[in-house]
Amino acid sequence: MQKHFLARGLSNSEQQDIRELEKVCCKRDRLTMKLNWGMLMNRSADETNDLLYYDGSRLIGFLGLYDIEQKSKEIEIMGMVHPDYRCRGIFKELFNAAKQECLARGARKILLITERSSDSGTSFVKFTHAQYSCSEYRMRFDESKVPGFPTLGITLRKAESRDYLDLIHLDGLCFGLVEEQMENDDFDKVYHSTYVAELKGKFIGKIGVMLEESNGYIFGFGIKPEYRRRGYGREVLCTILLELLSQQVKTVLLEVAVKNEKALFLYVSCGFKALTIYDYYEIVL
Repeated sequence: MQKHFLARGLSNSEQQDIRELEKVCCKRDRLTMKLNWGMLMNRSADETNDLLYYDGSRLIGFLGLYDIEQKSKEIEIMGMVHPDYRCRGIFKELFNAAKQECLARGARKILLITERSSDSGTSFVKFTHAQYSCSEYRMRFDESKVPGFPTLGITLRKAESRDYLDLIHLDGLCFGLVEEQMENDDFDKVYHSTYVAELKGKFIGKIGVMLEESNGYIFGFGIKPEYRRRGYGREVLCTILLELLSQQVKTVLLEVAVKNEKALFLYVSCGFKALTIYDYYEIVL
């Protein structure tokens, strides 16, 4: 019997089911799923973030909700259906249930994510009539050592609550995020892995760093417009690379959202190579 249900938190067995489905889909379609396991392994039992579709005891469909900015009005969605069960309306059913959950939370916008090389994902996006928003490149550091970079006096420190206004303002400038009031309790959830870049005590940028198993992840990297093209971004990125490599991580991955490929020059020149591309499509609720 086939059925879907909404999960509050994920049990170990459910996580394993998702991993198995991910392996099947990635192998069949030659994909690199963006399931954000750091979040999946730490789901709150207080809200619904995951929709699972079973055929008996076999997981054949999954859709995850990702409120990256915590209690924001914009929720990211990504999911998958077992290759042998596609074209049966399974993902449509999961997606419609996810839309209702997003509406119940007061979300104003959904960002539907699909890997560019996924034919089934691209077809579903066309079905929804979602509007293209931006593309995110997943890149891997492919060099044996960090290239040389200028030392211009940049200092990095962990973000603190006093940086709140600077951080949300920069998120608006760099990523188009709406500057909304954040509850104090949410600051650590959103910026707990963020480092602030300063020049002579002045806030000029930020960069997110996360360790997951044997991998290091760099995300949310942004420099204030008036400090760009001066070598500061290169110093920040290379300094973080040195720190990650000193911790013996096996792989350093970076995710960067761009609207044109020229913006990738900094990362390529620092030793990163593109692995795959995720396209983001916007649906206004």
